[in-house]
Amino acid sequence: MNQLLQKFLSPEMRVKTITALSIILICAVLAGAQINRWIIQSRTVTQAQIAEGWKIAGLELTEHTIQQKENFWNVSRKYKVDIDTILGANPGLTKLHAELGQTIRVPNRKGVVHRSGEQESVQTIATLYKVPSETITSINNLGPKSILMPGLELFIPGVKPVILTAEITEQCSLRGMFCSPLLGRVTSNMGMRRHPTGGFRGKHTGIDIAAREGTSITAAATGTVVQTGDSDYIGKFIIIKHENSYTTIYGHCSKILTKPGKTVKKGQIIAKSGHTGRVTGPHLHFEIRKNNVPQDPLKYLW
Repeated sequence: MNQLLQKFLSPEMRVKTITALSIILICAVLAGAQINRWIIQSRTVTQAQIAEGWKIAGLELTEHTIQQKENFWNVSRKYKVDIDTILGANPGLTKLHAELGQTIRVPNRKGVVHRSGEQESVQTIATLYKVPSETITSINNLGPKSILMPGLELFIPGVKPVILTAEITEQCSLRGMFCSPLLGRVTSNMGMRRHPTGGFRGKHTGIDIAAREGTSITAAATGTVVQTGDSDYIGKFIIIKHENSYTTIYGHCSKILTKPGKTVKKGQIIAKSGHTGRVTGPHLHFEIRKNNVPQDPLKYLW
């Protein structure tokens, strides 16, 4: 190019031409940079944009304040989701025990609220949760080339949380060993309390689960029935021995459907709920013990 300019143009014209071409080149570079910035800005997602997608999809996150005798399990049942959804919608949780007055978010469908991290994209998040990218883009009002800034909250429908705090991860490691012996509202947690019939203060060594008379009670884990009986305190009861020095106790039953020496499987019906013993109404008193030391069942049950 320089040789052509020297051949056909005078020195003065060459200077003017080179200056003009330089200006044109600079303008082109600046225009290109401006266009690139515009493209980046148009693809950069805001939380307001995501919220609009949730609204269109009918997704709602209700703020629920924990009331007396509530826990995460009965709150999840109230909203017709599962405990995984409670954990997934509140990524900062460090305890599985609900506290009176605590406020949590509860979606109206199962899924996880994911906070975007550094250099995350729709595709990397889709890979993390093992879902198609369209699952994420459709409900969050995103495009296939959307740029995610750190700290955005996206809803991933139908999945379980994969990012939990270290405290929750440790507590969840016990889950799955036992299943709930029946579905119902937990009316009394483990710990110190005033006995509902005796009036004295003492340690409640298990949990009470409300149930109608005659509701089926199932074995919380596979094991061997070591004792059945009828006591003044917990009425008709069953004790089952499990692996790793665990035992479970089922009290206030109306009918016992197994006997000592029998091997029962996890989820097998072993009794019917009732109000035998010292009670104010029908419910199941349920204990988990390790080396005969009472453990909090809510650390084990989903």
